[in-house]
Amino acid sequence: MSDSFWAIVSLAQQGLILLHFALVITFAVRVISQRLPVGASLAWLLVLALLPYVGVGLYLLFGERFLGVKHQQRRARLQQLFDIPALRNTPMVEQPWHEFHPASQALAQLEFQTTGIPALGGNRVAFLQTAQATIQQLCRDIRAARHTCHLEFYIWHPGGIADEVATALVDAAERGVYCRIMLDAVGSSAFFKSAVCERLRHLRIELIKACPIGIIPASLARYDLRSHRKTVIIDNQVAYVGSFNLIDPAHFKQSLAVGEWIDLMARIEGPLVQVLNAVFLWYWNIETDQTLTLLPTLVEIRQDQMVAQVAPSGPDNVTDSILKSLLQGIYSAERSVDIVTPYFVPGEALELALSIAARRGVRVNLVLPKRVDSFLVRHASRSYFSGLMEAGVNILQFEEGLLHTKCIVIDDRLAFFGTVNMDQRSLWLNFEMTLIVYDKPTVAQLAGIVAGYRRLTKPLDPVVWQQRSRISQLFENIMHLMSPLI
Repeated sequence: MSDSFWAIVSLAQQGLILLHFALVITFAVRVISQRLPVGASLAWLLVLALLPYVGVGLYLLFGERFLGVKHQQRRARLQQLFDIPALRNTPMVEQPWHEFHPASQALAQLEFQTTGIPALGGNRVAFLQTAQATIQQLCRDIRAARHTCHLEFYIWHPGGIADEVATALVDAAERGVYCRIMLDAVGSSAFFKSAVCERLRHLRIELIKACPIGIIPASLARYDLRSHRKTVIIDNQVAYVGSFNLIDPAHFKQSLAVGEWIDLMARIEGPLVQVLNAVFLWYWNIETDQTLTLLPTLVEIRQDQMVAQVAPSGPDNVTDSILKSLLQGIYSAERSVDIVTPYFVPGEALELALSIAARRGVRVNLVLPKRVDSFLVRHASRSYFSGLMEAGVNILQFEEGLLHTKCIVIDDRLAFFGTVNMDQRSLWLNFEMTLIVYDKPTVAQLAGIVAGYRRLTKPLDPVVWQQRSRISQLFENIMHLMSPLI
């Protein structure tokens, strides 16, 4: 070949190298200017440097919490329409704080200043610990519905007992009940192609995809920003919230050999129901560009029975309020911190909070399923074990299935319960729903349920853990470097 050809090849190579450096420098500046958590920033800088062009593409897809132009525009319009900022300037509802955990009032104020949602009393709650009990009670409530049924789930997986909910909804629609169903576009992708979805095509049933993946600029957003909530509100009188997806555990993901999924759901009556319904309608309006009224009636303010606070979180909340609330709770612990979570990739802030709590004499129990359905999360999670056990944290492995409940109980007097996992995805990327529970009787119920989980665990032996192979340790440490991005 001629010298001119090779000269052109050489120039092309030099151009590609210069383009790579230009892209790395440009996006490195972008990463630094975003002020991401330090671990996430360093991980992205490493990816950009080591993976030419690919790293840039990955950052464009996953680097920032961009929800799309449509989402931003609709959210801004709704904030103005409903005067959301004004909620934070109203006085917080008074509660008998002296009867609760010492951290309760400050924690409630922290959440109130973020979301404008106060802690409310006067609620009644029942905890449902099996899929069968949850679906049976849910279907009973749907069959008794007179006006509306609102459902939001990350996963609705067709088949088995989960199909009973579809039957109950169709029957309700035939009676004149209007049903709104919002399912995550990715988590429920199989459902949208199923015969069960076809059965729900009815004039009074509106079924939409939450966080749809778009390919045009007006709707383009990160596809891994998911709606992870599991909430049901019926007639604005009864609500469900917790970790349970609409699945039949006997059939769901059985090929992964992790056992049946074990969840916890709360059935609630009282003022919290109206708040949960308002949150549902807020995101429904964003997804559909509708303007349904959030609170058709004023929330009744009471100071008895269950006292709790609805704490929605997600990538549209740039203050990362749920992480700050969890840190506030853990740092306030005086005697004990009990954590139940299926996915544990806590990041530096939560890891430090747990280590400090254990070292200052707080009993910290971390209840995790021995087997989980995510290979990457499994190994990233294990990278934290040695340091936490060295600090005095007890790691308890649940062997009776995939324990999917998400709950934190502090000093048996304060609790967090809902959909938030102790991982970076839940804390930073997903739309989640948490109840912060302040009253002693309800926290005692949750503490009892957590104690029941602990009795079915085996503690991880620090000595045995250190004897695992060096290859395993190396791979876990590699996953630890990437954990801010998982």
